[in-house]
Amino acid sequence: MIDNDIVYTLFSSKIIRRVTPSGTESDICSTTPLHPVGICKSYNDGLMVTLCSCDTPEITSDSYGEVHHIDTSGGIIKTYTHTQDRKRKLFINPSRIAQNKNTDLCVVEYIDREFRSRLVCVSMLSQVRYTYTGQPALTEMFSCNDIACDHHGRILLTDFDNHAVHLLREDGHFLQYVLTEQSPLWGPQCLGLYGNTLWVGCEKGVVRVYKYSDEKC
Repeated sequence: MIDNDIVYTLFSSKIIRRVTPSGTESDICSTTPLHPVGICKSYNDGLMVTLCSCDTPEITSDSYGEVHHIDTSGGIIKTYTHTQDRKRKLFINPSRIAQNKNTDLCVVEYIDREFRSRLVCVSMLSQVRYTYTGQPALTEMFSCNDIACDHHGRILLTDFDNHAVHLLREDGHFLQYVLTEQSPLWGPQCLGLYGNTLWVGCEKGVVRVYKYSDEKC
């Protein structure tokens, strides 16, 4: 959201669009040839957008992705593609993104054709701080669809196949499962966090609303 306007991505059309509170829509920019996927407001003004080369979430040998820091007119401020030493790509197929309070970019991406996921945390200098691929005791593969960060820099991740929300410390250390199948929670796909309220969009169009404890661990 920018100045009460809603900003969203159109994957197939390769466009980032803006909607005013009155319902007026306008295009911010085209992302051709890449597809825009995730978007969040940047702590350094503007927006952070994930983009991928794939027409589908399936990974191929030619797949690549980028994160663009853009201004509110669509101009590119910075592009994140490779590590600082240029030796390897930062992302393969980035999806959702959140910027933490320390300005780190927290990017969820798919890493294979089974939709297995990982979190890649990258500094503003294009240094990979850590990756997270779930807990060893998970009964199903880690399948993250969305991410959010709280006021203390903790990271919340949905896990669709394991019916859980993971809570990580700012440095990527796993703290606990905030929500599980016993909550009850089934097939979490998207997150929204505002103050002490956590919205979780689940399978079959169900949205569950929880009181979220924002106390520092």
